[in-house]
Amino acid sequence: MPYAITALVLWIIGFTIYVTCNKGLPRNCVRQQLRRYLIATIISSVPVAVTGIGIGQGAIIASILTSLAWIVTYPLLYHLANRRTSSEYDNQIDPAFGIYLYGWLSGLLATIPYATYPVALIETILIAIPITQWAYYFLSGECIDINDMKTLQQTHKNEIREFLVSWKARFAVLGVIILTAAFVSLGTATDFATGEEAWWQTTVAAAATLFMTVYLWKPKRSLFSRTGIIVLYRSVKEYTAQNKKYKSEAEERIKSLDVTPLAKPFKKPSTIMLVLGESATRDYMSAFSDTKEDTTPWMRAMLKDKEHCTAFPNAYSCHVRTVQVLEKSLTEFNQYDGGEFFTSCSIVDIAHKLGMKVHWYSNQGYVGDVDTPVTLVANTSDVAKWTLQEKTVKRTPYDEFLFNYLDEVDPEQNNFLVIHLKGNHFNFINRYPEECRVWGKAEDNDNVTEYNNSLHYTDSIIRKFHEYAKERLNLQAMVYMSDHGCTPTNSRRRVATDFVNSRVPLMTWLSDEYIATHPDRAAALKDNSGKYWTNDLFYELMCGIFDIESNHFRTCNSLAHSEYRHTRESLTIMEGEIRLTEDKE
Repeated sequence: MPYAITALVLWIIGFTIYVTCNKGLPRNCVRQQLRRYLIATIISSVPVAVTGIGIGQGAIIASILTSLAWIVTYPLLYHLANRRTSSEYDNQIDPAFGIYLYGWLSGLLATIPYATYPVALIETILIAIPITQWAYYFLSGECIDINDMKTLQQTHKNEIREFLVSWKARFAVLGVIILTAAFVSLGTATDFATGEEAWWQTTVAAAATLFMTVYLWKPKRSLFSRTGIIVLYRSVKEYTAQNKKYKSEAEERIKSLDVTPLAKPFKKPSTIMLVLGESATRDYMSAFSDTKEDTTPWMRAMLKDKEHCTAFPNAYSCHVRTVQVLEKSLTEFNQYDGGEFFTSCSIVDIAHKLGMKVHWYSNQGYVGDVDTPVTLVANTSDVAKWTLQEKTVKRTPYDEFLFNYLDEVDPEQNNFLVIHLKGNHFNFINRYPEECRVWGKAEDNDNVTEYNNSLHYTDSIIRKFHEYAKERLNLQAMVYMSDHGCTPTNSRRRVATDFVNSRVPLMTWLSDEYIATHPDRAAALKDNSGKYWTNDLFYELMCGIFDIESNHFRTCNSLAHSEYRHTRESLTIMEGEIRLTEDKE
């Protein structure tokens, strides 16, 4: 009975923390974690239940407390710090890790002789991590975030001395030390008593412990490496390393870059605008497909203006993962000509060579596995801002929040303006305010309906950006493209072979002045509108719209050039593994 009660308590706490300390969770995710935590609890209970170890011993109590600290700390602190400003977050791994951690620690005690002190040392290290997070929350009232982690990793010893001048900081550090020491004492205060074990009991307990050892600590994709604070640490570490590499290559890259404008300058300072979407699939967009709902009325109306607007109904994403798309779309690195991200020139490099001031405003993530390439490129802009870095944001940062930045753009300068939307990323219901709902009800929990609503909202946002830039920034050209698509009926699954996730929207708008001063580019866009294209060639499309000649620009890859050479038969996705000819629709 004590084993069952302990297991039940861990499961209830883990699931309760998941449900109450996360936002914007779809029902299928809740059901999935319900099963995950139940399985974790059963497996974690095996070592002590099979061997009959007394669960009231100090060493076992220490393992339970370590488990609870990991189950609760990061999800709860993140929720307390972000509940008013974020529309969604899903810290699902920490409760699972905490539950398994109890089974692993108690399993070591049950199966390894004289393991009390080694296990106590492991627990000391593990418990120090959540205790430190609580100390930080005590000092700042915030959960450790990307910027805090960057600061912590880059802190010099002199800065630590300065930090410890504060009585509050000293009190927090002393608290960490005392709590950790008390914890060690708990685990080692009494001799550990094992149960009466037959060989089969030891074997079963050892097998469960071995499984948990691999699952928790395997070198790649371990459960530990996916917990909130460790993901944060790894992301910043990786970003810092990649940032150094990107910067070290920049000097050589820029030194070798020659850019020559081919047309006369515009009569007065002007703006070229790029709107990067997220997870938009043209199959569900009324501007590109015959859909039941009019999901993109503004785009559909705009595309009737054949003189200024061009749709590209045969555009595909080169991959169905953001990082693999953006590292190519934003640079000259692509599937067909080789190269690599770090040594490739970017659209920002080209704009700078043309004397344009680059503004990059994003409602996406800042640092992380899927954010690093775009962040590296964005940070070479003159101005780069992310809504997630705005500490003063007191409401959900829908894409409309990006309008707050536009007044920073000087209409008396030549600008390249990049707007990176959150767009139509799952969970779709969190992509738009409820007052902007057009179809269905929130309680219907229908992903297709919510996806259609998010597309409709995105369409209205792009319209506002276009109108603002046209009225105030002398907009000469606008391009809209999504990184990749998604299948709203199965939004969590990234499938390339059905091509739904790869059929992306691409459209351009050109002003009268642009068409008059760049007639060849305007004509080429029209002539190539029906041709097939993958968005790892997006860099060349932008170079064509900039209308340049460059040693880092192949005109044969650009839809804005009559020399565009690619066909349905020559194009591929997924790093060349799948040919576009396999798309039968």
